[in-house]
Amino acid sequence: MRRNIGRAASRLLAPFCTFFRAMESKFASLFERAVTSERLPGDIRGGAHRDLVERGLVTFVMRAPYKPFVSLVGDFNGWDTLSHPMQTDGEGTWWISVPDPGRTRYGYYVVVDDDAHAWVGDPYAREVQWSHETPWALLHGRESAFVWRDKKWRTPPLRDLVIYELCVRDFAGVWHAGHPHYGAFERLTRQLSHLTALGVNCVELMPINAFPGESSWGYNPVFYHAIANTYGGPTDFKRFVDACHRAGIAVILDVAFNHAWGQHPYYNIYPPMYGPKGEWWTDWNPFFHHTPPSINMWGGVDWDHFNPETTRYFQDIVRYWLTEYHIDGFRFDWVGGVDYDSNNPMRPDFNPYHGIAAICWAARQAKPDCILIGEFWQLEGTSPEKTAARLVHETEMDAVWNGYFHHTLDDVLNRRWEWEKRDIHRAIGGFRDIGFSTATQVINYSCSHDEVRPEHEIKFYSGKHIPRPAGMSLQDVALAQAKLGLVAVFAAPGVPMIYSGQEYGDDSPRTIDFSPLQWGKLGQPKFRRHMEMVKRLIRARRRHAALRSDHIRFFDNHFPSEHIIRFCRWDDAGDYAVCAINFAAEPRWVELPVPRDGLWRDVVGNRTRTAEGRRLLVQLPAYDAALFVCPHDA
Repeated sequence: MRRNIGRAASRLLAPFCTFFRAMESKFASLFERAVTSERLPGDIRGGAHRDLVERGLVTFVMRAPYKPFVSLVGDFNGWDTLSHPMQTDGEGTWWISVPDPGRTRYGYYVVVDDDAHAWVGDPYAREVQWSHETPWALLHGRESAFVWRDKKWRTPPLRDLVIYELCVRDFAGVWHAGHPHYGAFERLTRQLSHLTALGVNCVELMPINAFPGESSWGYNPVFYHAIANTYGGPTDFKRFVDACHRAGIAVILDVAFNHAWGQHPYYNIYPPMYGPKGEWWTDWNPFFHHTPPSINMWGGVDWDHFNPETTRYFQDIVRYWLTEYHIDGFRFDWVGGVDYDSNNPMRPDFNPYHGIAAICWAARQAKPDCILIGEFWQLEGTSPEKTAARLVHETEMDAVWNGYFHHTLDDVLNRRWEWEKRDIHRAIGGFRDIGFSTATQVINYSCSHDEVRPEHEIKFYSGKHIPRPAGMSLQDVALAQAKLGLVAVFAAPGVPMIYSGQEYGDDSPRTIDFSPLQWGKLGQPKFRRHMEMVKRLIRARRRHAALRSDHIRFFDNHFPSEHIIRFCRWDDAGDYAVCAINFAAEPRWVELPVPRDGLWRDVVGNRTRTAEGRRLLVQLPAYDAALFVCPHDA
């Protein structure tokens, strides 16, 4: 009986087995015909390259490991999947050289498996044209090379930077007649005079890599070599970088390398990894991997940076931006996600051959003086030994955002529960206590795109818990507290960073939606005075080596009861600065030691005081601060 059932099953399955063998044979035949002994002139993984193998030809390259058939499609061939089959080295790289088609949209037709195929753009596309079906790569006609005028430019040392973080869309955008006009590089370039007048010498752009739609912060990237269409094209960005360099401003790009949105070509040429309810399906994709919610809490699909395919792809990306656009460096978002090894999540150190270490190494090889900044904290399910300080010590990463500085200061400014017990001294001066060896390894800030602006939070949330001295409105208190945070940022050891709008006290809510800066506030005296104070802080920071050194000494104060801190800064050549910050709701008399008698200038209050007996005696009003430097070069 059992034998008869087996025979019947064999008869029923025979046609299916024949079909699958035929399919395997079909794909094997396709692949065998595509394999060639020829090789590209270099180890190229993607993109469209003019005159690479012969003048007048364009060579299109696509990296598609484990695929049996890839063809080039585009406007120039009517999107015919059979007219331009590509050849392969048999190891995952596919290419074809065709007569230069001029300006055209193009992409690739890829056989995914027995049941599916995909039409995708070029993962290395330098420009993209989005459609309802597929985002296509765009190849321009022949153009004259951009003429750079920044030959004398040198990236400043990290220690000398004052960083200004901005979103192109919001900084250079406006509402007009009830409609959004998103910022773009052309308008941003015309606004550089604001940044030069402010005194910053480094601009950090929130992600500009091509994303779906017209409006985004940019943390949903798809095409990493391309600029978001809403911001302009390659020439627009080159003009911006060139103008920045000629104005003495470095350019750093914020990049989201931990994940991509689902339109990415490398996700679509392999079977889906997730079911309709988000359930994990078998991962056949060499570029992406499954990660728990503690690693991917932002959406998208996570890159597997411990697969050599992904490692090489992102090394190519950083090399491209550094060489093609002359940028000065990167700020890497969510480094814990970038460096998550799903096969060994508890690894305590950083693998030098994969993950963030390999990306930073490639950037350093392309531009030895590039600036590399990370956002890192230990994530659930990973080793507690994997720290931000270890990231800086074990990789080419220069510095990290100092979350401890921000979180402590933010609690104090908003007077959250037991704020007076926070270790404000350690936050401001304890970079060594948290594992770093030099102050340049931390980026200090009182606000970034990740947080609610202090001015907004105090006005609309925490202000009811903050005592309001006589004569001060809630707006006054919010501006005063924001000022204390900025004084701490510029007076503390570490590299200072401000978020766009902080210079005049912008109190916009935190939102990923379009939110242009409130430039109109500069028409009001209190906001103009606030910006003049920030300008003085920036000028003092850039002129006084004491404020850029690693040295700090605190003077005795009992912060839980007095709500005041005092400290001095100095360098080895004799420069000196001394600071007092009064977080109390009432005035405080403070004594500040100085190395010599005579005039000293308070950068915050824009006033001079005379030191006698090597001390300055100053009364600080409620929520006020003083930062004294030598007056001859204040």
